[in-house]
Amino acid sequence: MRVNEGKVDILIVDDRLDGLITLEAVLSEPRLNIVKASSGREALEALHYHDFAVILLDVQMPDMDGFETATNIRMQEKFRHIPILFVTAINKDERYVYRGYEAGAVDYIFKPFDPMILKSKVSVFIELYRQARKIHEQEAKLVESERSERVRQLAEMEVESLRRYRNLADAIPHVVCRAKPDGTHDYWNQVWTDYSGLSLEESIGTGWQQAFHAEDLPRVLKAYVDAMITGNSFETEARVRRKDGVWRWNLVRGVPEKNQDDELCAWLGTMTDIDDRKRVETEMKRAKDEAEGASRAKTQFLANMSHEIRTPLSAILGFSELLLNQNQPPEERHQAITTIRRNGEQLLHLINEILDISKVESGKLEVENVRVDCLQLLQEIRSLYHLKCSEKSLSFMIECGANIPSMISTDPVRLRQILTNLIGNSLKFTEKGSIRVQIEGVTNMLRPELTELVFRVVDTGIGISPEGAKRLFQPFMQADSSTTRRFGGTGLGLALSRKLARSLGGDVQLISSSPEGTEFEIRIACKGLGQTRLPIGHLTEAWRSHAPIEETTGTCLKGLKLLLVDDAPDNQVLISRFLKMAGASVDVASNGQEAVDRALQGAYDLILMDIQMPGMDGYTATSILRQEDMKCPIIALTAHALKTERIKCLAAGFDDHLSKPINRVHLITSVARWVEAKAKGLKPVDAVL
Repeated sequence: MRVNEGKVDILIVDDRLDGLITLEAVLSEPRLNIVKASSGREALEALHYHDFAVILLDVQMPDMDGFETATNIRMQEKFRHIPILFVTAINKDERYVYRGYEAGAVDYIFKPFDPMILKSKVSVFIELYRQARKIHEQEAKLVESERSERVRQLAEMEVESLRRYRNLADAIPHVVCRAKPDGTHDYWNQVWTDYSGLSLEESIGTGWQQAFHAEDLPRVLKAYVDAMITGNSFETEARVRRKDGVWRWNLVRGVPEKNQDDELCAWLGTMTDIDDRKRVETEMKRAKDEAEGASRAKTQFLANMSHEIRTPLSAILGFSELLLNQNQPPEERHQAITTIRRNGEQLLHLINEILDISKVESGKLEVENVRVDCLQLLQEIRSLYHLKCSEKSLSFMIECGANIPSMISTDPVRLRQILTNLIGNSLKFTEKGSIRVQIEGVTNMLRPELTELVFRVVDTGIGISPEGAKRLFQPFMQADSSTTRRFGGTGLGLALSRKLARSLGGDVQLISSSPEGTEFEIRIACKGLGQTRLPIGHLTEAWRSHAPIEETTGTCLKGLKLLLVDDAPDNQVLISRFLKMAGASVDVASNGQEAVDRALQGAYDLILMDIQMPGMDGYTATSILRQEDMKCPIIALTAHALKTERIKCLAAGFDDHLSKPINRVHLITSVARWVEAKAKGLKPVDAVL
């Protein structure tokens, strides 16, 4: 309602009824609402129900006169500015007038009053009230208008801020979402739609949950609920299905959004694809675990190696010391010599095994393909283990099945190494019963010239636990540490055997194992030469159609003059005695230069040349001798047993290559064959690579 259209309240106060009637009659008009009070207390009460434009107050009233009433009105802040006109019949003494103004009056009207004057004065205050109210209403409208404008501007700013927020959320390479304080999601950015394939409508509310893995969703919801309870941020990881159906790990974060009054108004969430990082971390952890496992295995291996090396060394050194006793009986001396040789061979086997596994690990293992007599190979294996098994009261059998070629093309050294490793293992872990080697040939139907030989080594030993079987073919590992303590060994044999078998086109596998025994299977690919097959049945001595001719070394070098070149005095003594025992005459040189001088001055039937020597080495010395047209055979002596070393020696002018430690029989027969072949202008067959 407009100001000039509303009624204005005025208050008249008089304890006399006729006074109230008189004032009401004078002031009454349609736009005025006259409120009457017959006492000061009624007047004070009426103030709480009306907004008075002016108060006409009688002075002389019982209980609370006009001065006291006016004073009480002015004491209340809300009513302090209402104009008060005193209406009184008392004299006009200045003391009374002053008291009235002091109590808060704005004017005095004395009885009897002029109605026109009274009405005129009241009209002035009514008009002032109306103008003031109009100003207040205009101010209120202005404030409301300003507030509305601010609200509009804030709304526009909020819309613009939201637009920028969404543009930013769509631009970053992460999923961004927003949820109400109760956790209900109402916004997802475009990255979420592109990633999950779910539209905004499908994701609103709880629809987003369908993209989370069923195993991970409870963990995400629990973290979310706990955060809503505590008001804290949260972070967790979960698998989220990408739109191509692939489950990928994501880092899920949520933080509370609060207003200026620290009241929760929303939740902001992000998701970051960390699947690649997780894979790298998993791979790094796996690599770390493997490295730590390998480190532990190698530490254990070094401990085993120390034991394996020191054990035969102790026997060699101890029995060597016993041999120094001149009064030792012949049989004890023979036992000591046998023990020293056996432990030396054990050390040599250990070193060869380490070298082989090193070559395999570095990818430098080389295999040959030469003619191999299967019967001779099996007879060698039988001869080697028949006696060893007899010493433990074990039966040893080699059972030949069908389709085994009598001649094959493969690497006999590696095949023999695999078989001896597997059979040696069975012998080590079998205390009673038997060891059987079953062999059969499997012809390749697509390529009949190819054959796969299958060897099965079956024993009645202690078996292997399931846990031990898992790490059986790992280098430096045995079934457990107690195995090493009880049976010895380096833990290299099976790992090396498998790698050797695979280099021969096959494999080694554990077929079965129990406390009653173990079965291993060895497969190698080879080429069968000819149509002859081995008979089916147990291999015995009667099978030998020809026995290998035993090398006799008695005086087969008689009359030969040889030059031995070696910088090690012990080797000079040892090799010289081997050669002299076979009847040769031996001169010795300690370095390459001395060897060249002696060779050019004397007529030698053959030269044995060490490779590594101080001053001039064996390569240089041999090269010089060949340049001087030295025709006699020169055989290299070296501790390097690799095939590459042999090739290098032949390229440098050597005729043959013998590796240390020197085998006496092999040394003497090689010298004899080379001298004989040279005399006939031929080259020994066994020297061909």
